Amino acid sequence: MLTRLTQNVFSFSAAKNYQELRTITSALRDEEGHLRSFPDFRDQVSAINTKFNRTWLQTEYDTCIATATQSARWQQFQDQKNLFPCLRYQTAGDENVRDEHRALDGVTKRIDAPFWRTYYPPNGWNCRCEAIQVPEDEVQETPDGTYHTPFVPELFRTNSGQTGLIFPKGHPYYTDVPGSEIRRAIAYLPPENAYLDRHLDISGRQVPVHQHVMHGSDELPGNLEVLSDLLRLKSEITEASLLPDIHYKDADLKPKFYPENWKFHNKDKNADAVLKVGKKEHWVADFKRLQGSGKHLAPHLEKAAQQADYAVIKLSETHNEGLFSMQATIQRKLETTELKGVIIIGHDGST
Repeated sequence: MLTRLTQNVFSFSAAKNYQELRTITSALRDEEGHLRSFPDFRDQVSAINTKFNRTWLQTEYDTCIATATQSARWQQFQDQKNLFPCLRYQTAGDENVRDEHRALDGVTKRIDAPFWRTYYPPNGWNCRCEAIQVPEDEVQETPDGTYHTPFVPELFRTNSGQTGLIFPKGHPYYTDVPGSEIRRAIAYLPPENAYLDRHLDISGRQVPVHQHVMHGSDELPGNLEVLSDLLRLKSEITEASLLPDIHYKDADLKPKFYPENWKFHNKDKNADAVLKVGKKEHWVADFKRLQGSGKHLAPHLEKAAQQADYAVIKLSETHNEGLFSMQATIQRKLETTELKGVIIIGHDGST
């Protein structure tokens, strides 16, 4: 969830920058199409900056904090729904509460009810509403038809805890912004500004893991599982970077994320990680969780060879009778591809 929210905020920021620069470019000429003098243009730019980065910035900040908070709480609600099966809509309870939000105050629904897909807060700019869990002995679901369902702007007609979106695509900043511009804007960020830092506790050993904001959120849980197993098996790995998923059209941006002078096997492909081994060596690795006991290993090694030097594959099953066949397959791929090594991890975390 944190990864999806962060990716969304980065995309939103890129779209905002794009719109601001486009507005500034348009201000070079006046309403009659004549080129403005520099003092006039400077005044125009100052007004644009005030609108984007003062007038709107506080509201955007507050919305980001409120939505991220409610998204985190949604994850907690899901974890505890066996004990607290219902949520109750609650406003701030003061004179500043807008009428359409006050109409929902006290509405109680089961956490999986369709109601929360539309009315989970926040439900508008500067909305201070929240959903709270209801103790099991207080559960009394509000019947449909006994409360007024107000209009909610399309931008907020969603549940950020389910979607991972703080600013959905309906936001005006996204209007007419090419997706490629957003992709490249994020990929251009210096690495120190684009990685989320964490540590994995491996038997008391704290291993730094740097996760790029563009690392695929769908792949993240599986990659972290494989990485954790690998770190337990290979204590010489002292650090890991989970790499961005960069579009093939932006392949020219990739070298800064890989070891210096690393030879790309296929620049259209993305490796999963760079692993620091010891003090100086780096491995470019591809991770894969594979169903079964390795019977269909060959195509996955072929794919790994397109994008990395090392393939790390975790199997959901392990059968001793298949080990000889896997070893033969691995040996062939090491001889016929650019792979330097293959690590097979069993379902129990052993090699």
